Amino acid sequence: MTIFSPVTCDQCSALDHSPKPTATRIRQRNQQLILMAASEAFSATGFDATQTRDIAARAGVPKANLYYYFQSKENLYAQVLLSFVEPLLKASAALRESDDPVVGLQAYIHARIRIIQENPLSSKVFSHELLFGGKHLPEECKHLLQAEARRNVDCLRSWIDRGLLAPADPEHLMLFIWSATRTYTNLGWQMSLITGTAKPDDADYRSAAATITRMVISGVSMGSSSRYTSTSSAPASSTAPPLRKS
Repeated sequence: MTIFSPVTCDQCSALDHSPKPTATRIRQRNQQLILMAASEAFSATGFDATQTRDIAARAGVPKANLYYYFQSKENLYAQVLLSFVEPLLKASAALRESDDPVVGLQAYIHARIRIIQENPLSSKVFSHELLFGGKHLPEECKHLLQAEARRNVDCLRSWIDRGLLAPADPEHLMLFIWSATRTYTNLGWQMSLITGTAKPDDADYRSAAATITRMVISGVSMGSSSRYTSTSSAPASSTAPPLRKS
């Protein structure tokens, strides 16, 4: 499988304003248009039901261009998954950057929520792929995710063994963090039912990160959870806020 370096939207915008687009810029722009269209299509209908002609139509390019740049639907799907896996792996590194578990957990949870907020389509594609057994997940992604998961669990286990965290199963603690943060991708209609908005806004994501962090730290911290610094504007209260009106 050929791995491409994804072009950011900012880079794509800069290419549009270039007076003399080079062959490299044109290729990068077309790849980005196709990747964005593929993210939309795969997140809406899944891998099996998505047709390459529909992706090409969304991107505004001939179907032949899609195969020229990505060779197959499978490879294009892999690139969409990788575009989410790469920042997800970087977020995992935040857990281990501090020897203080409160600092590490807070940084990790906030990073995961931020990545989901910034990559809603590829995040949904990734979650759906895992939900259906990961049969289309490239082996490269599987190995990267498995290795990173082991490092994260080892980090939690080390903190627990050293008495920095309360006794807990590090594997299930990690699974809890994953499931809590991924909720904002998987349960869109339930989020809308609770919050009264069509989709989470910036304040919702900040509040989610703060709430999940407080729950985790309060549950496993050996000291006072007051060391946790909330970046949310929502008050730290045990009383649930009233539901928003539509």
